[in-house]
Amino acid sequence: MNEQKIFLIGFMGSGKTAYGKPLAELLNVDFFDLDSYIEKIHNRSIAKIFAEDGEEKFREYERNALREITFSNNRFVLATGGGTPCFSNNIEFINANGTSIYLQCAVEELCENILLSNPARPLLQNKCGNELYEHVKQLLSIRKPIYEQAKIILTGKNHNPQTIFEIYKSQVELTRH
Repeated sequence: MNEQKIFLIGFMGSGKTAYGKPLAELLNVDFFDLDSYIEKIHNRSIAKIFAEDGEEKFREYERNALREITFSNNRFVLATGGGTPCFSNNIEFINANGTSIYLQCAVEELCENILLSNPARPLLQNKCGNELYEHVKQLLSIRKPIYEQAKIILTGKNHNPQTIFEIYKSQVELTRH
């Protein structure tokens, strides 16, 4: 397999980075975290970029970084940001350039993971409890139709790198025949 481009998509807290690193190791390919990549290029945190440049400019940076990684590398696993597929026709770009895998989680699980991971998430600033739950629920309902355009959809709490690896491999085998 010459080109092996895997894009992990899903809401913040769905495990894209947590599962992406070990998945890349299983596949023996490079791993990229889109948000970390953007932070490195712009020498600022995502929260600071949002605060100083606004969401619209961040989405432009995100779009450019997505294309830069995709065109500069033949084999990788990329953990996208939660909103990445939802802007700039990125879901179409992702699907045209590799295999998209949607890590689908229930709102309760996402909230729990978001609270446990605790990074500064600009779209969830100062939200907790019921307010966090309602905000995640609303945002997820908007994004879900876009996420569901993924080539592979994994549902439930049972995501793990080995399962993702096996499902990806079986999908690749199906498309070869």
